Amino acid sequence: MDTIHDLGGRQGFGPILHQFDDDDVMFPEEWKARLWAIAMMSMSKLSQEETGWTLDWYRHVLERLPPDLYLRFDYFEKWTLAMMVTAIDEGIADVQEFVDGHAGSAQMQLQHMPPQTESAATFDSFKPGDRVVAKRDSGSMHTRLPSYVRGRRGIVESVTGPQPLPDRSATGRISIEQTYAVRFDMKELWPEAALSRDVLLIDMWESYLDPV
Repeated sequence: MDTIHDLGGRQGFGPILHQFDDDDVMFPEEWKARLWAIAMMSMSKLSQEETGWTLDWYRHVLERLPPDLYLRFDYFEKWTLAMMVTAIDEGIADVQEFVDGHAGSAQMQLQHMPPQTESAATFDSFKPGDRVVAKRDSGSMHTRLPSYVRGRRGIVESVTGPQPLPDRSATGRISIEQTYAVRFDMKELWPEAALSRDVLLIDMWESYLDPV
């Protein structure tokens, strides 16, 4: 998470404003419901067609938005741009069709990416109670390793099970890794929490961790 959306340890963005939504209304605006339906149908088709598309790739598309747009846009406005980029990447539509506001053809032909590959799950390198340190550099274009825990020491709370590594999944390739719930003391993460007894639990993939 090296992009603008990784705000867990950054300052200067002001207070987080509370948004008052009507909990009885699933979508406050009709267009958001339509976009949700389009996104769900598109994601389902892309996955079933084995194009190499993954949810982590979709997240990476969102992360590539210019910082000023990411911070200013509504949640579903971000989704709109991400679906447009995904459609262009997959060969479903081209830029001109979005400019014109209608499809150039009634046919939708996917341009298949290389098929996904899957590796066997790794053995557990850590067990509950082990002391670990989060790696400083992810070395990938997309990662779920928050910047504010990099280089920080924690303790494995539990083994949570094998999951696809997002760093690889964002490239259309599936690599299964063990995941762990890691406990970090707040005072380890932020100097102003030196007297705090609070802790933070984060689910982390095995390749994000080194033994202490």
